[in-house]
Amino acid sequence: MKMIGKVERSYKQTYKKKTSTSDPYLPRGASQKISVCEGCHSVYKSKRWYADPDIYEAALQIPDTTNMVCPACMKIRDDFPGGIVTLKGDYVLSHKQDLMNLIKNEEARAHGFNPLERLMSVKENGKGSIVISTTNEKLAQRLGRAIKKAFHGEVTYRWSHDNKLARVDWVREAG
Repeated sequence: MKMIGKVERSYKQTYKKKTSTSDPYLPRGASQKISVCEGCHSVYKSKRWYADPDIYEAALQIPDTTNMVCPACMKIRDDFPGGIVTLKGDYVLSHKQDLMNLIKNEEARAHGFNPLERLMSVKENGKGSIVISTTNEKLAQRLGRAIKKAFHGEVTYRWSHDNKLARVDWVREAG
C-alpha cells in the first residue's frame, strides 16, 4: 500500500529564552565563582542564591570566594521596591498583630525558596493603613493572596508597564 501525502519536515528550534531583564539590580550573566553577600550572608553559586548557614560556612572555606552585596540588599539600601502592599480599612487596626504575624510567616516561607524575596519596610501611614514594601513583585503578590485567603476582604493587583513593580491593595471594613 502506498502512502500518499507524507512530507518529511525538519523542525528547527526557533524559540530563544529571553535573557534581558529590566531589573537593574540583577547581574548580567552568571559568575563562575562562588560569591557571598556581605549584608545577609546569602551565597551565590551555580546561578542560584542560597540562604543556608551551612552553605555560607562552606563557602567561606573556599579561597576563590568573592564578597559582594546581593541584589536584595542593594534594593533595600537604595529603597527601590519591587512590590508595594497596602492594607486599608477599619479591620486593619483591630487585627494588626494577626496581619503582621501572617506577613512575617509568608516572608519566612518565601525567603526559604528565594533569599532575594524580602520585606523592605512596614509603615503605618497614620490614616489606619499599613504600607509594606518588598524587594520583588512576587512576594507582594504572595502577601496579597495569603491575606485574602486568611482574612477575606477585597484585593486588587496592579503592575507597572514592564511588570517589575506590583501594587497590591487589600481592603476590609470591620464587621
